[in-house]
Amino acid sequence: MILARRSVASARLLLRNQQPRRFDSHAAHPAAPVNESFGRSFYVAVGTFASCFALYHFTKSTQESGSKSRISSFIEKWSTPEKVLEQRNAIHTAAVEKAASDRHLFVSQDLRSHYELKNPEASFHPGQPYNVIPGNNADLSKVIAHYERENQKAEEARVARLKDGKVVSIYD
Repeated sequence: MILARRSVASARLLLRNQQPRRFDSHAAHPAAPVNESFGRSFYVAVGTFASCFALYHFTKSTQESGSKSRISSFIEKWSTPEKVLEQRNAIHTAAVEKAASDRHLFVSQDLRSHYELKNPEASFHPGQPYNVIPGNNADLSKVIAHYERENQKAEEARVARLKDGKVVSIYD
């Protein structure tokens, strides 16, 4: 019983959503004569052909007179002359060469032989400076001498590489 009700409900929805059928026939009435035009595409095609032909004649240069086409002369009117472009290139080249020489000047400076520490005591003794027993601080003169010797050796090795010509990069 329940299945029958469900099928009736779905059939009713199908019938309600269908288009009504028309049984009227048009075969008995002949069609009236209609005056047909060429259509929009014909006029678009003819207009495109005419505009292309006009554009060709407008842009064509006259070979007999040796003059340029109107479009070429219009483009030349608004483009930058070669003389101005050469001047701009010369100024730009001079500026780049000056920047390169300045960079080589700064890169080729000697390295400092020592490193400035803002607070050497705090670097070598990390801890609170309160309640420190007198005589507990180490003598740092040997540590300072050791790092000065290492920096001096590195600098001498770099200068020797520069003199031999074995340097690949300016940072070596």
